[in-house]
Amino acid sequence: MEDVTKATSVFAESVAVVTVKSGDTLNAMTAAWTIPVSARPTLVVVHIAPQRYSHDLVMEAKEFGLSILADDQMEVSQQAGTASGRKVNKFASGKIRQKAPKMISTPLVDGCAATMECKLEKAISMGDHTIFVGRVVALEVDPHKKPLLLHKGVYYKIGESVGKYY
Repeated sequence: MEDVTKATSVFAESVAVVTVKSGDTLNAMTAAWTIPVSARPTLVVVHIAPQRYSHDLVMEAKEFGLSILADDQMEVSQQAGTASGRKVNKFASGKIRQKAPKMISTPLVDGCAATMECKLEKAISMGDHTIFVGRVVALEVDPHKKPLLLHKGVYYKIGESVGKYY
């Protein structure tokens, strides 16, 4: 298993925070395994292990927020990702500022490079995670912010441009 972890850590990934509100319960979790799936309709996926507190909350709420952290939000990632929402109110410290949603009931994280409000389209059990497919019903992008990146367990800011893809 260690070799698999080493191999998958080579991917450079945007750091996101998944927020979910079910009833009176609000939680946030850091997630690096998030990807776009489709432009039309706009679909994204987040991978959440069943033992994570947010997993069952997403199943109950049938929606989630996806906030792509800006490169100045490493502390937000740490706050959302280092303790279980079963034991800690991650919003109590004030390190995770909430942003009101437009189309769902789950708040988003304020100050991000991008935010997406998602309605749960499908949940697929795959290996040791559930793949949650979310239909993006509202989104915002801050063109002045760059995403926080994770590579081999270390946070990075986007550096020097080496050329255009398209």
